[in-house]
Amino acid sequence: MAHRLARPLVAIVLALGLASPAAAANKQIDAGKLFTHYDAYLKLPPAERSHFVMAFYLKSNGQPLTGPAFLVEGAQRTPIPLRADGKVLKLPALAQLGAAKVDLGVEEGAKINEALGLEPVVAPATDLNARELAAAIAQAGPGMKKIAGIMALALPTPKAVLFVGAPSGEAELADGKRVPLPIVKGSPAYDPAAIPNAKRIHLPSVPRKLDID
Repeated sequence: MAHRLARPLVAIVLALGLASPAAAANKQIDAGKLFTHYDAYLKLPPAERSHFVMAFYLKSNGQPLTGPAFLVEGAQRTPIPLRADGKVLKLPALAQLGAAKVDLGVEEGAKINEALGLEPVVAPATDLNARELAAAIAQAGPGMKKIAGIMALALPTPKAVLFVGAPSGEAELADGKRVPLPIVKGSPAYDPAAIPNAKRIHLPSVPRKLDID
């Protein structure tokens, strides 16, 4: 079983300090600049992105950004829901990325830190289908290379799903036996190549997120 995996798949961190054209204390950023590479993801054929998604996490002054945030299209302002850890829960459509702006409830000069990566479409849980996770890893590899374009050569091929926030985990095999998952970067990890006959993944607690790595 592998105990060392490649560096994060899309560990892109951006510092956005754009001056806001908006009034008052809010900061506006072009949607396409904030949600970088997301247009390339949306342009993938649906069959090539059915098992994985791009995830965006926003921080301000080192703390998760929890709002308020709005997608601004002319006079229309649509709330953008943010999770407690700063994850954007509703991303713009492809057409909105080219024309809309994102209005953030922070001071105009504030720095916004953004981390983005790839995650399985399945929601975090204590009991997960190993085949669905393996499909997400397999699909994310070629998908990531198309999304990254010329940057793809610098990115490692995804090998596993990390269960961030879970203290441990087990893989249930086809014969019913269970084997412990290795700990990678502080999280239990499922590598389909290392456990090819895994049927289900069992965790003692719901992880904060699932990272394709």
